[in-house]
Amino acid sequence: MKQKARQANIELLRIVAMLMVVMLHYLTKGEATVSMVENLGPLNMILWFIKALCVVAVNVYVLISGYFLLEAKWKVSRLVSLWLQMMFYSLGVPLVCLMLGVGDIKQWGLYDWINVVFPIQMEHYWFITAYLILYILVPVLSAGVKQLNQKQHGWMIAGLLLVISVPKSVLPIGIPTDRYGYDFGWFICLYLIAAYIRLYGVKFLNNKRKALFTYGVLVVLIWGVSGGLGWLTREKGLPLSYAMDMVHCYNHILVLAASVALFCGFMYLRIPRGIFGKVICGVAPYTFGVYLLHENIVIRLLWQEWFGITSVQGSFRFLPHMIVTVLVVFGIGVVVDYLRAYCFDKTKKVLKKS
Repeated sequence: MKQKARQANIELLRIVAMLMVVMLHYLTKGEATVSMVENLGPLNMILWFIKALCVVAVNVYVLISGYFLLEAKWKVSRLVSLWLQMMFYSLGVPLVCLMLGVGDIKQWGLYDWINVVFPIQMEHYWFITAYLILYILVPVLSAGVKQLNQKQHGWMIAGLLLVISVPKSVLPIGIPTDRYGYDFGWFICLYLIAAYIRLYGVKFLNNKRKALFTYGVLVVLIWGVSGGLGWLTREKGLPLSYAMDMVHCYNHILVLAASVALFCGFMYLRIPRGIFGKVICGVAPYTFGVYLLHENIVIRLLWQEWFGITSVQGSFRFLPHMIVTVLVVFGIGVVVDYLRAYCFDKTKKVLKKS
């Protein structure tokens, strides 16, 4: 029963992470936030604080996967299943929108259709491209990790962070090797961190209160550091706008630390048996479909328009509008993916009988 309770906690974190992803896309692609170099007003600062709260979402999602993949049996069927789920959205959404006359698909050229037919190679969904490469490498990574002792494992992670994360976190200039956390190299680093947490834990974050308090402190630091750099750029004329933007990158050291703290906080969370836990475990398997639907190339910049984000820009009405919009987008995505999974399951049964 403890294992089931713990599973519900992680599934709840999966739901929270996807809500954060949708909220980030609301803020960025809906052009809700304005650079702090231009605007240090209260509403803009609140929105940037929300962004600081949510920027851990992608890291958390990969940490969840890495935590369980370390001991899970690697399956080709899982790889195929993920690819089919992706293709259902990558190709299916444009075809449905074409029939309904949504978007500018009728003006699409060859490149656009290649984008949806070969989504991994074209990075239609950058997360899927990085994640699939990670999953292919998991057997090698897991076998390698199990050959290391704790000290060696820790030094390996430290070495990767010194190359990928630390320089971009302290230097105020662009680094040619920096991919901002949008690649499989960063996902491998996150996998190794998740494996370390599973094998050895994190002593400083060994209970719920410590971990969640640390997450809160780090969120304030992310927000404060980026705001401070914005103020120095605006008021003192210092060339720090690039460094300000980097604070909200997935591979920034503060974002990574906040991601680990939030993950550990939910690890030690206990959800009692009952309807709440059942609902969480029932909804969580369909959360990834939320990403695949609302980030499809056809509608990733349209749904903000459908929900009328521009009508509340510059007003505190933004906050309730954002909450309602995010919940509706999440709910629609879960329902659609439930129907997709139901159809896949029925098709699988028919094929087996055949």
